[in-house]
Order: sequence, then structure tokens, then C-alpha cells
Amino acid sequence: MKEKEGVENAEFKTDDFFKLDDSFDLIYDYTYGQSPSFSNGWLTPIDRFFVAIPPEMRPEWGRQMTKLVKPGGYLISLVYPMDPPVESGPPFYARPNHQVEALGEGWEKLIDEEPENSIEAHKGRERLLVFKRL
Repeated sequence: MKEKEGVENAEFKTDDFFKLDDSFDLIYDYTYGQSPSFSNGWLTPIDRFFVAIPPEMRPEWGRQMTKLVKPGGYLISLVYPMDPPVESGPPFYARPNHQVEALGEGWEKLIDEEPENSIEAHKGRERLLVFKRL
């Protein structure tokens, strides 16, 4: 694995998201990816996650995010793919308001925009969301 400049004391682990009992200043939920998750106490990416879980589990996802992100902490999410609705998955149909609904009270949405820089195949099919835990 290639080391990234500026990443120190990172710990790689595999675990069941719904059983995690840690807390973080920042969680990066990129709903499309292949890289392993890592944790160093302040940042943890959760790859290809929100669109991969069945929609009926999204409220549980929101409750767990609320447990995992410290008050004053952030959740950064790149929602992809935002394709037309389908009944099957994964990936399951997702829109930015689905995360807002799943998170519920206690969060402030700071950013909801189409990324300025994106690969051609993702243009118009992804959305960057940043939430702050109150």
C-alpha cells in the first residue's frame, strides 16, 4: 500500500459498522469505492456504504452515525451513483435528502452541491454533502 503524505498513526481495521463503539471527529462516507477503511481516531472512511445498504436500514445508519460522530464533528458524504430509481440493488436508489432523513435531528447540513472536479463518468451523477453534528 502506498503511504499518503500527512496521514500519520492510521489504523486499518475491518468491522461491522453497526456494532462500532468508537467516536470520531470526522467520518467520510463515500458511497462508491474499493479502498479499505482506516481509522486514526479522528477520521474514518466508510466506502461504498449508504447506497449499498437496503433502504429499510437507513434509519439505523443515521442512528449509528449520530453515535459515531462526536458533537461538533463532521460527516462528509459523496453520494454516487444518483441514477434513476430502481427496485433492486446494491447500489440502491439514493438522493441527498435520503441521508438528511436518515440522520434526523441534531445535524446541520453545511454543503449540498455537485462536485466541481469529477471524473467524466460521474458528472451529474454524484453529490457532495457535508453535515455538522450539533
